[in-house]
Amino acid sequence: MRLLVLLAVLQAGCLSESDEASLGVECGPRDLTPECCLKKNPGQWERCTGSSELARVVEEAAGTVGRAPSLAVKVIATGTAGAMVTAVHIGSAERRGVALAADLLKKVEEEIVRCVRRAEQEVNDYHFEGKSPTREQCQEVKVGERTTWAAYLGLFKHETAWPCLRKALDKLWKEKYLLHPRFYVDPQTGEWRHMPGDMMSQIVEREGWSGLRGTIEPDIVLLDANGVVIHAYDLKFPCPGSNSAKWETYGQGDYWRDWLQGDLYESALKVQPLLVSPRGGVSIPKRQ
Repeated sequence: MRLLVLLAVLQAGCLSESDEASLGVECGPRDLTPECCLKKNPGQWERCTGSSELARVVEEAAGTVGRAPSLAVKVIATGTAGAMVTAVHIGSAERRGVALAADLLKKVEEEIVRCVRRAEQEVNDYHFEGKSPTREQCQEVKVGERTTWAAYLGLFKHETAWPCLRKALDKLWKEKYLLHPRFYVDPQTGEWRHMPGDMMSQIVEREGWSGLRGTIEPDIVLLDANGVVIHAYDLKFPCPGSNSAKWETYGQGDYWRDWLQGDLYESALKVQPLLVSPRGGVSIPKRQ
């Protein structure tokens, strides 16, 4: 699990050995570094996992959404972009993105699938000795009162995939991609726009995660030379692995209630969004 260990060390800043000793908490030989950090820092998910999304999920489960985020969350929130781009545009009748050449797109998607499968294997190797968890295990509660193994594993597999994806996309499509960017509806124009990291950080600091309600966050967005969105992908890690990847439907209490996730992405970004999963690769799932 070297990717997770590295991510945790670089982004989360786990305690030094002297700090660990002073707390009197020891980690077992099979403790994943983020889990070990959580034993020493109970509840500090954003610090120990490097995942603002996981922190939000856990806060929701605990009913603490809206609480002022820690400095770690603010720092992580500003780092959602995977490339240094000056501006991001959504296509329209007047501004259409220039598609990638077929051979280059094939290479890009092959690398995305490779990273997804690698993340799946690494996390399963650690927790389940390389096997996919059973349907019963997927539904078991792992965190708090509501977060299941399925949700927990899915989030950690996302985090494991990011370094691999950055390396691959930097090589193939440098400075023309974004990892987990966020988009919002401009209240003045009613149009979807990309949310810069500093804007997201300010909203989270001022309003907590509830301030991002109504926004969307695809996992990967590819841009053309002019910064226009031309492809969008969402990573899915079905649990158990035999399940098919599918779009979720926004439920009761969600801003986009009854919308299918893929339909909303397509409406917002003006491109056909694709799912990427370990078993299915890149796919356009059937409507549920």
